[in-house]
Amino acid sequence: MEYSRDEVLEANVKLHTQLSEVYRETEPHYRKENVERVENIIKNIKDEVKGQRLLDIGCGMGFIIDIAKNFFDQIDGIDITPAMLERVNTESTKCKICLHAAEAEKMPFEAESFDVCTAYAVLHHLYNLNDVFREIYRVLKKGGVFYSDLDPNFYFWHEFQKLDPNAEYSDIVKREVLAVNKKDEELEEKFNVDKKVLAAAEALKHVEGGFKEEELTCILRDVGFSDIKIIHEWFVGEGKYIHDAQKKQYVDEIKEYLRLAFPVTRHLFKYIRIIAKK
Repeated sequence: MEYSRDEVLEANVKLHTQLSEVYRETEPHYRKENVERVENIIKNIKDEVKGQRLLDIGCGMGFIIDIAKNFFDQIDGIDITPAMLERVNTESTKCKICLHAAEAEKMPFEAESFDVCTAYAVLHHLYNLNDVFREIYRVLKKGGVFYSDLDPNFYFWHEFQKLDPNAEYSDIVKREVLAVNKKDEELEEKFNVDKKVLAAAEALKHVEGGFKEEELTCILRDVGFSDIKIIHEWFVGEGKYIHDAQKKQYVDEIKEYLRLAFPVTRHLFKYIRIIAKK
């Protein structure tokens, strides 16, 4: 089923208004190991660009803002859900934080205003990537960096959706099979989220099946970005290894090996990260 742009926007506002009170508890990006990962990425980007102003698209309750305010002098966050913006902590002794109710395709900023633009777990909630990427390119300064993360890898979702959720698997595989096939049902039951709303709010995941590296690269290049890096994140079972003191030391080695074996192993990574330079 296809959705109109208005339907996608309306569904996102409704969904995130419903989830605003429990968002921190239900979203995996608030887990300690992921916060540390993202903090390291943001720090490295800041060290590269040297600039002081960051734009966070789809800022939600301020996941990126809470991290980035330790590195930047000014942060602007935009979101279309008032209930989310109301929960952002804008207090900081060294960073000016400004929030805006705005759409990603129509941002209220002048061209070349930002050194860094972030969109964390946002792309699959959008209607059209082309229009958003053009806007991001427009508001970034020359040499500025766009960073997105935690968006679904098409090849992972495609493979795991084919598996029977009732069959017997190892713990690490069963966990992912249930996450792919049952997470929406859990949200529907536990938080009274209408599955039609959820599908429209995540149209690029539910309709398109997530994102392909090769397609993202083409869109970004057509818009004008250079030095485009698409990095696959969170291999199957990575969470189990991270929380095992004896196995944690092997995570980076496993990740490196799986990436070297691309493209035959790309379906083993759940998410996609983008680092693109203007």
